Amino acid sequence: MRLFFALGLEEGINQTARAQLVAYKNSLSGVGHAVPDQNLHLTLAFLGDVPDAYIPRLQATVQDLQLPAFSITASTVEVWAQPRIVCATLASPPQALLALAHHLQTLPVWPAKADSHAFTPHITLRRGVKDDDALDLPTPPAQTFACQRFGLYASPSSSSDESIPRDNEGRALYQCLHQFSLC
Repeated sequence: MRLFFALGLEEGINQTARAQLVAYKNSLSGVGHAVPDQNLHLTLAFLGDVPDAYIPRLQATVQDLQLPAFSITASTVEVWAQPRIVCATLASPPQALLALAHHLQTLPVWPAKADSHAFTPHITLRRGVKDDDALDLPTPPAQTFACQRFGLYASPSSSSDESIPRDNEGRALYQCLHQFSLC
């Protein structure tokens, strides 16, 4: 099962900010393909394919982390040529976010997949973007999210699996397997 740790950003306190981000994402019609609303998240660590037997050990290890809650503000939008996405980015990622990501990326029970670049906090809004699609993207309104917990998520690895939850357009949805509280 393909797993990742992420900030789901769905806490009740974040409803207004999330609604603004969804509205902004949907206003970019014609620019790539929109990420399903339910899949908006900020990835902390991508673990890759993890055998089911490791999931309880991952949960137990992470459950003991004592890290503080924090807020993030997504205030800019960027187009990344690889992996061809439009994403909301943070002008000043808080140290607590960076520390959380570092801890999750270096778990001894199952280390994160090695990445070719440093951790860059972002929320993917659209995929399959061509460079010329994004020449004049409107400036997004700044959205502040209170981050009081994070989750272990499963990403569908098979597009033909009938048991995978989907949105009303048939796009696969991520599943949160477990939530973890921040202090």
